[in-house]
Amino acid sequence: MTREVGIGVIAMGWMGMTHSRAYQQVVNRFPDSGVVPRLKVCADTDSDRTNEACRRFGFERTTEDWREVLDDPGVEVVSITSPNWLHREMCLAALEAGKHVFCEKPVGRGPSETREIAAAAHAAGLLTFTGFCYRWSPVVQHLLALIKEGRLGQVTHYRGRFFCGYGHNPKSVLSWRFERNKAGFGVLGDLMSHALDMALMLAGPVAEVVSENETFISERPIPSQAGTHFAVSEDGPVAAVTNEDYVGAMVRFANGARGTLEVCRVIG
Repeated sequence: MTREVGIGVIAMGWMGMTHSRAYQQVVNRFPDSGVVPRLKVCADTDSDRTNEACRRFGFERTTEDWREVLDDPGVEVVSITSPNWLHREMCLAALEAGKHVFCEKPVGRGPSETREIAAAAHAAGLLTFTGFCYRWSPVVQHLLALIKEGRLGQVTHYRGRFFCGYGHNPKSVLSWRFERNKAGFGVLGDLMSHALDMALMLAGPVAEVVSENETFISERPIPSQAGTHFAVSEDGPVAAVTNEDYVGAMVRFANGARGTLEVCRVIG
């Protein structure tokens, strides 16, 4: 017996398209789940994006107002893939509307926003999900099984690295990802969240930590128009980067294992 589940996706950039494609593949990937996602509505202020999503994935309708997604009685699950500073408002509104929520990380721009959203989710008794996709990689799941079965012996040391190059060019414009008031943390929320998620899953809770962070590219060109952090500007004024490019940490896990975690977004 199968059941249709109405899906709404807010923000149709690269990640919104990725969520839509994943929902489309559920029936083939998980044939025994009994769930058939139905793509009801997608929202974005850019109508070209929503029209493309409708063409590629078969959404029943589109809107430029994300609140219309929450007003749709046929939507049960909402994917929120918007920029970080919009997560709090959208998550709280979705939970108040009685929707289950899949929010991309970081859920909040800092601990206070994240705790507020978590408290609202617990109070509403609804399902919530965060996009820690790397834990579901087959090789990571195989490693977890080996650890649980004791085939690797006792875990005494864990080393996690997540290096990206999306910010390596000093001429890359000052997109929202480089501004604390919009993104919150830099690589702490963007990359370290993934590295830490896998560490917690594979090695257990962290008991102690010492860390440092650094911003290696301290200023970037001000964008002349809306765009992504891949856009480049050779001329014009610059402004300060207000969150971190790099985080390194030494940790002691509750089971006594030691670990090092390191993330960076300016690897050339």
